[in-house]
Amino acid sequence: MSVFLFPGQGSQAVGMGRDFYSAGSIPARQVFDTAAALAGPELLQAMFEGPEAALTDTRVAQPALLTADVAIARHLESRGFSPRACAGHSLGEFAALIVAGALSFETGFRLVQERARLMAEQAPEGGMTAVVGMEPETIESMLPDGAEIANYNGPQQTIITGTKEGLSKAEEILKAAGAKRVLPLPVSGPFHSSCMRLAADAFRGLVDRVSISQPACAVISSVTGEAVETAAAIRDVLARQMRSPVRWTHVMRTLGPVRAIECGPGKVLQGIARRTDNAPAVESAGTLEAANALESAP
Repeated sequence: MSVFLFPGQGSQAVGMGRDFYSAGSIPARQVFDTAAALAGPELLQAMFEGPEAALTDTRVAQPALLTADVAIARHLESRGFSPRACAGHSLGEFAALIVAGALSFETGFRLVQERARLMAEQAPEGGMTAVVGMEPETIESMLPDGAEIANYNGPQQTIITGTKEGLSKAEEILKAAGAKRVLPLPVSGPFHSSCMRLAADAFRGLVDRVSISQPACAVISSVTGEAVETAAAIRDVLARQMRSPVRWTHVMRTLGPVRAIECGPGKVLQGIARRTDNAPAVESAGTLEAANALESAP
């Protein structure tokens, strides 16, 4: 049995999932067709054909990536793969909860649509910046007011978030302190920060009203880095997620050096794991060819 890992926003790309759909993978097609019924056929058009600009809109990118992540996992399950644990990076946490049985696909999809709308419409001015080549503890100790840690992605890659002024000051400080690279990211707001409090509070009201079940396998939350086992715990992490850092380093440490499959486009999580000691050995299932090449273990 393997661990299923689900990438978050930033992994989306035009063409994602098209090979699963075109090849007639019935479990995958069911996911795509359900998504199209919920959001309209233009969602699959954006996923399979583009234009790329459509997937830069977070209101399209988030439900589209969720759909691709879950469709790939369903295809793997049809080939005999059964996850003993699931974990998702930021947005990917919703896919993890769906595949683990805590959320129905329809419920998870509606939650992600609302999450994307709130992030697009209620995010205050700000941004996010990648810092490479500096320990996260060092970064955290140097951050000025208006800048926070957004993603703990391993010992040598950390994402910071905050106001434009805070990020500008942080860039000067971190470069002077020896960071190898400080790279602004093409995002529209200070996601995973306290700046998102109002949007997170609005999202909590929706989370509190949906049906959540106890997961059928372990789910390691990117909010806490630990397993969430009850509906109450899941509600809590989903409500906090938008304004909390992604503790992916902690997730990898909790999972340990086990076999894992990245169920989604690209190889972002595989790359992070390769740069982290005692992390899962991540295999990619981002294309139909790669997914079908994987060998199922008893």
